[in-house]
Amino acid sequence: MNLFSVFDPSSFFGFHMNWVVMLFVFSFFMMKFYMISSSSQLVKGGIFDKINFMFVEISGSANLALVFVVVSTFMYLVISNLLGLFPFIFTSTAHPLITMSMGVIFWSSFFFMGWVKNFKESAAHLVPEGSPLGLAPFMVLIESISHLMRPFTLSIRLAANMMAGHLIISLLSSISMINLMSFSVSVFFQSILLILELGVAVIQGFVFSILLLLYCLEYY
Repeated sequence: MNLFSVFDPSSFFGFHMNWVVMLFVFSFFMMKFYMISSSSQLVKGGIFDKINFMFVEISGSANLALVFVVVSTFMYLVISNLLGLFPFIFTSTAHPLITMSMGVIFWSSFFFMGWVKNFKESAAHLVPEGSPLGLAPFMVLIESISHLMRPFTLSIRLAANMMAGHLIISLLSSISMINLMSFSVSVFFQSILLILELGVAVIQGFVFSILLLLYCLEYY
């Protein structure tokens, strides 16, 4: 060995690995330097930007981390709702256990964050402005129940709406085997309901996400 032996080529299983280090440099660059966005990616990027801008307008530019959480929740719910419209795919958002878990976890996180960070302002929410002093204890009780019911109403609303559409479609499909006339009527109304369910899938994801954002801003 000599001083320059460290520069000798080394091999593993017959492959020379010395020059692989030249490729490692490119791993530190972002993928946008290597990839050209397709038309579908541009459309998806434009839709995501519009959705993100919509939530930023509501929450303000100072709460971008919160917007990221809400937008991610919105996209997850919309995709899950739309997947449930395909045959033989379980609609997870129609199950109360799934929606209840999401609603309770998100709401409790925002609720306790608000009470820990702004205890005085959070306590002031329990007594509406202008309420008589004598009714303050009752107002605290009523407002406390109202706040505790929020995760349940948030979750049940999503599950009930997703479940209702699927039940109606399944009921219509049960009459399709009677005769040809009933089959035609069943297919016609199922097609209309399927189109309506596409809108419901997006709207329910938006309602869940926007209420989640408003609750967090109230407790924040």
